[in-house]
Amino acid sequence: MTIRPAGPADVSAVFQLVTGILQAEFPQDQAAYPTEDLQRLTETYRGPENVFLVAEEDGHLVGTCGVKSENKKTAILRRLFVDASHRDQGVGFGLLQEALNFCRKQGFREVVIRTSTQMERAIRLCCSLGFQEDGRWTLDNITLVRFRLKIT
Repeated sequence: MTIRPAGPADVSAVFQLVTGILQAEFPQDQAAYPTEDLQRLTETYRGPENVFLVAEEDGHLVGTCGVKSENKKTAILRRLFVDASHRDQGVGFGLLQEALNFCRKQGFREVVIRTSTQMERAIRLCCSLGFQEDGRWTLDNITLVRFRLKIT
């Protein structure tokens, strides 16, 4: 498996992977996850403080994780998704580790990720790396949770 920054040729595969997972596994959460950033991937994640990572195996994208600068000290992780056939194989862990390494290199002091309570695997993964819950709110019929990790 290779983890690398996404390029223009990856936009369609990223869109299909993420929206496919949302539709199949989290249809109730789709209101919380509009897809404009995926349709404009290279513009949305452009600049030295932003990156969109993809995990690739045998020429196929199997996972994603975006890093977006919120401000000079805080980065937001977005779109942490792994294809169902590649879960429990370290893909999500590798993506998250690479994203955190990127954040450290950019000088961010904290990292935030927002997810719904339905995304239990993502929550477990984040908590295993030290993220702590930092707030909850309701959108339509879903509960969203924010997790925060201080980094050095």
